[in-house]
Order: sequence, then structure tokens, then C-alpha cells
Amino acid sequence: MTERLWIAFLGILAATAVVGAGTLVLSILLARFDRRREAARRVVRPAILSRLYRPSPEWATWYEGLSRIERHVARRTVATYLRRLRGREREELTRFAKEVGIDERARSSLSSRLLLNRLRGLVWLALLERPVSQQRLREHCTDRPETRAGAARVVYASNASHADRDGTALLCWDGDERLSVFALDTLYRLNDDDATALLSLAATEGTWWNEELLVQALTVLGHCRAPGSGAGTHLEWIRSLLEHDSPRIRAGALVALSRQGWSRSVRERVPIERAIADPDPDVRTAAYELLGRWNDETSNRWLEYGVRNDPSDRSRLAAARRLSRSDRPLPDSPSDSVERTVAWVRAEHRSPRRVATGWS
Repeated sequence: MTERLWIAFLGILAATAVVGAGTLVLSILLARFDRRREAARRVVRPAILSRLYRPSPEWATWYEGLSRIERHVARRTVATYLRRLRGREREELTRFAKEVGIDERARSSLSSRLLLNRLRGLVWLALLERPVSQQRLREHCTDRPETRAGAARVVYASNASHADRDGTALLCWDGDERLSVFALDTLYRLNDDDATALLSLAATEGTWWNEELLVQALTVLGHCRAPGSGAGTHLEWIRSLLEHDSPRIRAGALVALSRQGWSRSVRERVPIERAIADPDPDVRTAAYELLGRWNDETSNRWLEYGVRNDPSDRSRLAAARRLSRSDRPLPDSPSDSVERTVAWVRAEHRSPRRVATGWS
């Protein structure tokens, strides 16, 4: 038994020594790489900036003369500048990428089995705003949510024909997955000016989406412009969600409808009385937010009703805040809970910084 313990002890000691030595070696190598990269950066960045304004930069010749680490720094530098620059400078940087073969390698990397290679290729194609055929994107980039989001950003950046429709379809390819923050941002960008693509897709396929994705789509629609003509027809499916079993979807439907108050037909078809009588406080809060954005006489009367009668402190506060932004005064009430809510909102107007941060 003692011999076995000594063997185990020596094994652990040897493993610890190997791991420690490996960590030390790795640290030394990384530190050396960082020093070399910093030295390369001091040379490469000024060279790129100076060549941007030359009549003939000869990017390929210059790039071929760089060391391996200098090429790495050059690619990273160009990627950074592509995110920041527009106009002639950006055109020159995209010419650099083409002459040294970056864009071609990015396209070919889409068929790679390695996820990292495909993502790297999608990043470059989006930065360069290079169009890629829908067939190729669907063939190689629809198996994972990360590549679908990257492919949709490529479609958006390239401003291809039907970009809003094709990009939205890629993002919502799998109705069982929640969108990442990056994918959600891309969905908004694709539908910001005209949400027809997302409205049409959700109206036909939203029935099979899971709750998370449907709520996200409704949230995006609350920040996008609906089509100017036939808005009532496009938004009918959202109105039907106000009777959904899930309170999150009912609240999401109100969020999606809140920006469409310019349409009289939409206002008339939203059952406000039922929404502010909903048993779930999140649904009532969403209804007050909607009324605040509509901001007409009828909406303000409903907000005043919510301030006086809503049983939830949070929902009542949402109604009071929205009402305070209109010309109607906040109501007085013998109820202590209502008085506390009104006093809180008035204090926010007097000193929003102190109230928001909880200072006394």
C-alpha cells in the first residue's frame, strides 16, 4: 500500500513538473512573439499609411517582402482600418486585400471543415463588402448559428439584391435557436428601414419558431419601420399574438406594435383595454410603453387609469413615467402606493441622476 502511494506521489510530482515547465516555455514563447509583433507593428503601420496615398502602392510586391509575422500584423492592421475608414482610403485597402489574395482565400475558406477558418473568412468578406452567392452561403454556412450570423452579416455588408430577405432567412434558418447579440444586431440592420422581410418570414414560419426566437423577432420589429402600404395586413399576425398563451409573447406583440401607432387601422385593432387588464405585469408594462409612444388623448387617459389602478409597482411606474412625458399632469390619489409612484417620477424629473443612481 505504501509503495503504491509513493508511486502515485511521484507520478503527480512528475506531472506537475511537466505542466510547470510547459507553462514556463509557453510564456517565454508568447512574450517573445509579443515583442516581435510589437516591433513589426511599428514598421508595418506607418508603411501602410504612407502607401495609401501613393499613385502606385505596389501592394503585392511590398507584401511579399515582409516576414511571416509582419504579414500577420499587416492583415490585422488592414482589418482594423477597414472598420474605421471610408472613401478613397477604404477603396485602396480593399485593393490591397485583392492584390495579396486575402479576399480569394476568404471565399475558399467557407468550404473549410474548421469552424474557425469559416468564421475568419466570413469576417473578411464582411469587412471587404464582397458579395457571395446565396447558394454558396447556404451550402457551407447554415450548419451552425455562428456561421449563419456571419453569412447574414456578409449579405448585409455587400448590399446585394434582396439582402434583407436573404439575410433574414439565414438568421432564422433554425427556428429552435435563440439569436446571439451579434445576430440580433444584424437582423435589426437588415430590417431597420423596411421590416417587410422579417414580417413576411415571421407571418409564414413564426408558428414553428420557439418562444425565444419569436420574442426576439418581435423586439426587433418594435424598432423597425413597417411597410408604408398595407401595414394592417402585414401586422395582422402580430395582433393575433395578443391572445397567445405565453405572457412573454403577448408583451412582445405589444412591443412590435408600439412603433406602428401612425396607422389608424393598427390603433383601432389593438385591444388596449384587454392589454392593461392582462394578469401578467410585463404585458401591462408593455401596453403602457405602447400607449406612451402613441401619445394621443385616448392613450394618455389609459395611462392615467394605469397610474391610478395598476396593482403592480413596476407597471404603475411605467405608466407614470410615460404619462409624465405628455402634457397631462400626474394624478393625485389618496392611495399610498400611487402617491409613492407619483412622487418618485416627480423626483426623477427634478434630479434624474440622483434617483437613477440611488443617491440619498
